[in-house]
Amino acid sequence: MPHPSVEFRVVVNGVEIVREWSWDRVSRVKEELKRMGFRWTGGGWVGRLRDPASLYALKALLDLSDEELDEVAKASGVGSGDAVLVVGNIADRLRPYVAASYGSSHLVSVTRFIRDFIASDRKAIAEVSSYEEYVRRAAEEFRSLVRGLEIRGDLEAAVRSAVEIALSSERLKSLYERRVAWRRVELWPTKAVLNFAGRELAAELGNFKLAYNVVEKDGEVKQIFIKLVKILRENDKVIIKYPVFIREKISDVLRKYGYIVLKKDLEYGRVEYRQNISLHDFQRRAIDSWEKAGRRGTIAVPTGGGKTFIALAALARASTTALVLAVTQELATQWAERLRRHLGVSPGMLGAGRHDVRDVTVAIYNSAVKYIDELVGRFGVVVFDEAHHVPAETFKEVALALDSPFRLAISATPRREDGNEMLIYEAVGPLVYRATYSEMIEAGLVVPVEHYRIYIKPSPEEEQSYRSAQAATDNAIVLRNIASQISSKIPIAVEVVKREVALGHKVLVFTQFLEQAKAVYNRLREESIRSELITSEERDRASAFSRFLSGASKVVVTTTVLDEGVDVPDADVAVVVSGSGSKRQMLQRVGRVVRRAPGKTVARVYELIARGTIEEALSEARHMDDVIEESICRKFSEQTLREFLRATKLTDFRSF
Repeated sequence: MPHPSVEFRVVVNGVEIVREWSWDRVSRVKEELKRMGFRWTGGGWVGRLRDPASLYALKALLDLSDEELDEVAKASGVGSGDAVLVVGNIADRLRPYVAASYGSSHLVSVTRFIRDFIASDRKAIAEVSSYEEYVRRAAEEFRSLVRGLEIRGDLEAAVRSAVEIALSSERLKSLYERRVAWRRVELWPTKAVLNFAGRELAAELGNFKLAYNVVEKDGEVKQIFIKLVKILRENDKVIIKYPVFIREKISDVLRKYGYIVLKKDLEYGRVEYRQNISLHDFQRRAIDSWEKAGRRGTIAVPTGGGKTFIALAALARASTTALVLAVTQELATQWAERLRRHLGVSPGMLGAGRHDVRDVTVAIYNSAVKYIDELVGRFGVVVFDEAHHVPAETFKEVALALDSPFRLAISATPRREDGNEMLIYEAVGPLVYRATYSEMIEAGLVVPVEHYRIYIKPSPEEEQSYRSAQAATDNAIVLRNIASQISSKIPIAVEVVKREVALGHKVLVFTQFLEQAKAVYNRLREESIRSELITSEERDRASAFSRFLSGASKVVVTTTVLDEGVDVPDADVAVVVSGSGSKRQMLQRVGRVVRRAPGKTVARVYELIARGTIEEALSEARHMDDVIEESICRKFSEQTLREFLRATKLTDFRSF
């Protein structure tokens, strides 16, 4: 016979719950209620529960519906304590903080979440400035994890309560301060000082590498990778060393791993430059672009566009100690003179027998590498002149070692055949401005170019030698060296030079080989043409160069020492007898004669090419018509050249 049901009343937190149950069930439930602190009032069982875990137990005991549980929970103040009731699937990150679960409902402790966040977080700790901000970041993190889920009770009240508990905890605050001190990093321009470094951090720092191409003896290009970061231990500290140009990337990685990064900058001296430079519009645009890029970057300006003046104006804007790196002794001397004249400073010199380092210093690259320890930490800005040389091994060393935060590379042709221009862009800064030849013509800085390409037949013996080599090897450098030095180039070069000197022009003769330069020079002397020989072997190059500048000599025969940056504003003609085959070198050589001077309306370039050899392909590869504006580009054989010269009067030739 079924047991009769009785009315069973329970009042929880003032909320009445009524059930029709059998007497046996009522007996079992009332015993549990007694243990939970409820008392019998004659009309029912009355009690208060604030513990969310007890509420969940009561839900099972009384078969509370979700609506009933929600009403009881609100009346109990659940959510204003250290926990909230969350309904639905919760994130894995919240599961360690679940005090109890019933079906899809979970009791989650906000206080425990915040406590563990303070003890173990590795990201936010590097982004906050105080303990209070850190606790509030923890609270926001909790909110983001329950966002979109159904919350029973007052979430904000629960979070506020948990925040108050954390802020009042001296233990948690002390833990935060210890973690901050342990994770604090001093980030200097080229090194970081840490208390510890884990394997994951070391592995990621090991990925900082720079691709670098090396040209081997056989002409093949081999790519290697330069490690940019070293990790050392000094006493109880970890030292991370790196080049200055990846400092921000190192900072980002350290923050990623929860380090507190404190930037420590070196104090560089201030220099008052007295600028006396008038810039053209495109030159001002170049400097503006460099400044917008954080005073780091590469400016490409064809030769004759005033790269030096752009760099001088950049130094004046930076108003700090400066190091200028030059390729040769002649260029270093030229830089020193312009610094005195246009910026009103007396620079120190490093190289070519001088060792005088000042707040503004001009150094030859090789000497800078040799005395790099004296240069580190002294200069706020560094200028890499003729920057396409920086990727070479020697120049790479100085670019990676210097700690100057402001960097400017200037070059006519930063692009290199070996692909190492990326080293310039990484070590100095990306290409921020490229001037065009048209801009330079409009500014009145350069003149158009007439380009004459003369194809010269080798002698039978030389042709046989070349064909034999061609059959034995496909090495382009070997074949180029044979073709470039054919003897029949010499009389053609002399004939062209005689013609131009007769017109009153000043001529630069470029070769790649010392013996070839001497041969041309000796033949010119035999023809009674006053000439100078400027090579790496000549000790008194300055005097020879001075005689050419003054007009005492009309011709300079040189190898590669005048390829770079030397100002010869009144040179009209370039005769290229031989070269490396690179477009960069060709542009540099042509650049020596394109600068505008009084009465100069055009520059002429004669390119001598061994017919039927690899030089024909090299000539096409180095053709510079996409960079320098050519008003004429004509091809001649030896015979058609002589016919052209005989048919053209001197007065007509002058008007070209």
